[in-house]
Parts: sequence; structure tokens; C-alpha cells
Amino acid sequence: MGFGGVDSCAEGHVGYFRIARRFEIETGHRLSKHPEKCRFPHGHSRVVEVVLRAEHLDTADMVCDYKALKRVVGRELERYDHAMLLAADDPLRDAFAPFAERVVLMEEGDPTTEVIARHLFEVVRKAFQGGAEVRGDDGAVYRVPEGLTVERVRVWETPLTWAEFVAGD
Repeated sequence: MGFGGVDSCAEGHVGYFRIARRFEIETGHRLSKHPEKCRFPHGHSRVVEVVLRAEHLDTADMVCDYKALKRVVGRELERYDHAMLLAADDPLRDAFAPFAERVVLMEEGDPTTEVIARHLFEVVRKAFQGGAEVRGDDGAVYRVPEGLTVERVRVWETPLTWAEFVAGD
């Protein structure tokens, strides 16, 4: 039973549950198609927010365990943190060869905040298919419940600006 003795998952109840997790990373990037300063290498302190949605709670009365979400998103963001993001076809990409260990090439285009948000959305969506399993560092297994959807991924480029990719209907 939920608040006030009402089962929030009862037959006929209209609505859904959402959970969110934020992550912080430091990235550099260069926008090869930009007409002004952003065409030069520069960096951002980014915040990434992932929102999951479900109409029903799982057997543990959760949308999804936060540890599973942290594991999947954290694994991908490890590649980005303190890395230089470049378009795979950036004409100056060879200039960054000495730093190849921390260069991430974006096949989707220039590493704009919009492109990053869409890329992360797809990574999370693929990992969170119903029935999939996510293994924690300690070996714990988290099963992704059926009916779970990735609602959106929002990426802040600055404290005042963000872009997001939202699931289609």
C-alpha cells in the first residue's frame, strides 16, 4: 500500500514512476563545424542526468536499483571523464594522436551536448532491455525489470545550458 492506504500500482491507476541519477564529468571537446570560439579545444564540467520510467515497480518495489544505473552509466562515462571528445571525421584529429589514450571519437558527429545526450541515451537504452542483467563490482546481479524505459538523458554543458534526448512515443 502507498500513501493513505492507496496501492499506487493498483488496476486502473493512471501514472508511472520515475527515478533519476546525476553524474559529473570533466570533458574537453572541439566543434569542428563551429564558426567561432568553440572550434578551438576547450573544456566543460558536465552534469549528466538519466531518467528511467516504469508503470509498475519490480519485485523489490523499485523502478530499478540505482546501483545498476550507476554501473551502466558510470562505465560509459569513465571513457569521457578527463578525455578529449572529437568527431571521428574531425580534420584535426591527428593532432591529438599523442593523447590517444584519452581521446574519444564520436561517430555521430561533432561532440555537441546534443550528440553526447543522444549517444548516452542509446547506451543506457541498450543496457536496460527488460530481463537483462547488470553485474555490480561485487558480483551482485541486478535484473532489469520488464516495462522499464529510458525516458531521457539530459547533459548540462554549463550551469545555465543543457541539451537532452527524449524517448520517442
